[in-house]
Amino acid sequence: MKKPVVKVMSLTVCAVLTLGSLGGTVYAMNTAGNPAPVESAPTTTAAKAAPAGEKNIKDETVYVLARADGSVEKIIVSDWVQNTRGGDTIHDVTQLTDIENVKGNETYTLDGDNTCVWDARGNDIYYQGSIDRELPVSVTVSYALDGAPITPEELAGKSGKVAIRFDYANHQYEMVGIGGKQEKIYVPFAILTGVVLDNDVFANVSVSNGKIVNDGDRTIVAGLALPGLQDSLGLGRDALELPEYVEITADVEGFALETTVTLVANGLFSGELDGNEKLDELDDLDGKLDELTNAMEQLMDGSSRLYDGLCALLDSSKELVAGIDQLAAGAAQLKQGADSLSAGAGRLQSGAAALSQGLDQLAGQNDTLNGGAAQVFQSLLASASAQLQAAGLQTPELTAENYAQVLEGVIASAGDSPAGQQAAALKASLDSYNGFYQGLRQYTAGVAQAQAGAAELNTGIGTVKNGADSLSAGAGQLYDGILTMKNSAPALIDGVTQLRDGAMELSDGLLEFNEKGVQKLADAFGGGLDELMDRVDAVKAVSERYNSFSGIGDDMDGQVKFVWRTQSVRAED
Repeated sequence: MKKPVVKVMSLTVCAVLTLGSLGGTVYAMNTAGNPAPVESAPTTTAAKAAPAGEKNIKDETVYVLARADGSVEKIIVSDWVQNTRGGDTIHDVTQLTDIENVKGNETYTLDGDNTCVWDARGNDIYYQGSIDRELPVSVTVSYALDGAPITPEELAGKSGKVAIRFDYANHQYEMVGIGGKQEKIYVPFAILTGVVLDNDVFANVSVSNGKIVNDGDRTIVAGLALPGLQDSLGLGRDALELPEYVEITADVEGFALETTVTLVANGLFSGELDGNEKLDELDDLDGKLDELTNAMEQLMDGSSRLYDGLCALLDSSKELVAGIDQLAAGAAQLKQGADSLSAGAGRLQSGAAALSQGLDQLAGQNDTLNGGAAQVFQSLLASASAQLQAAGLQTPELTAENYAQVLEGVIASAGDSPAGQQAAALKASLDSYNGFYQGLRQYTAGVAQAQAGAAELNTGIGTVKNGADSLSAGAGQLYDGILTMKNSAPALIDGVTQLRDGAMELSDGLLEFNEKGVQKLADAFGGGLDELMDRVDAVKAVSERYNSFSGIGDDMDGQVKFVWRTQSVRAED
């Protein structure tokens, strides 16, 4: 159960992080280790047509300049305040010091309670500053050479079997009432660590909880972790283990490591789970598991009573002789039913295997479908931008995230003019394709989830088939024993003894089947899904409330991500 679930979650988180990182102003680390602004958004956003009451948005990136062991040297925060209201002033709450406008000449004044009043003049505000406070997540990087711990300074230039381990600790949580008691619910940070390794230095690279891409000259390693989510969901690690660290191992000749980059974001559980029919179906599954557990208990009780009855039969075999004919008829029906059950389980197993195989093939096309749809979307957006420019309209480059707002602005300003009408064959077309695109992504996600479920179903049905075969064999033994009793009354005691022993085997087999099959399936869900669903809802709510590190006002929406950069490790010349 672990591998397919973790694989699906890994792909989902990577997609969220990749797409989420494109949504705001992008910053790159310059050679001095400071974030330098990149021109990825227009300098001004005047004359926006925002709906009344719409909130401004604060997109925050926290850069953590760290030593090679992950310890923090400096924190720099870059904020992009999107003036969606187009206001002349913006009231921004922040705990930053040494605030510097990095993309404009707008100024601010302090208004108490960590409030900066920006003279925005309808523009977006891009600024950065420093802060001295505990981060919500800590990253620790440890090194080992040939199995022995070593500092990065000592490791520089050395050769051997090297292990680099990234451990992540989640410190950001809320106390939430779950099942009548207070539980720690951590902000569900998804952490992606990336390292680029020189193939002249590193060989035979492997990674836990991650992926590796080798282009011949370099090996790119990406690892994923979800610290705290295991505890928040209350999941036992025997049922499902979510990754909380990343470890890279390699054979190294003259160790040297460039900077590592770690991205931390909590967008996975923010607004992504509303209306998820697959989660709703878990309630139905919970009821079916209860039915299966109850039926199994009844079956085990029946087998136990059968054994006790046969023991009594052995003690009073003389009284039993008169009823042997009736017992033989019942045993024949039992055997026939057990044989039918075994045959039906075989057909069910074949169908489940075919279903699993088909879903594997279908899920194998997910990346191709999503990739192709994304390429088509980009082509449509590029074509729309070209048509607007051809019409003499100067607009920002259209993206999947901004096209609706940009085109609505054009429509509002151009009215019923040809340019306005054109902005409207374009918005409608893009809206239509965007609906298809989002539906396709939901479909492929559903296929992936169904693939994992089909694999589990196939495994479970295999266990059921084995149990049904054992039951059929036991029923056959039962029938043969009673028939022997009927035809050989003088040997009744010996026959009943064999029958009793067979009933014991049947009872033991059912007990083993229950423990290894039915109960493991039920225990994987903790005996019920109500608490799990409550925890998922709590994680989602906690994630949505964590939208800033340096501070944010009540009248502003926000999102925040953290970027760690560690120092390089090199031998001194």
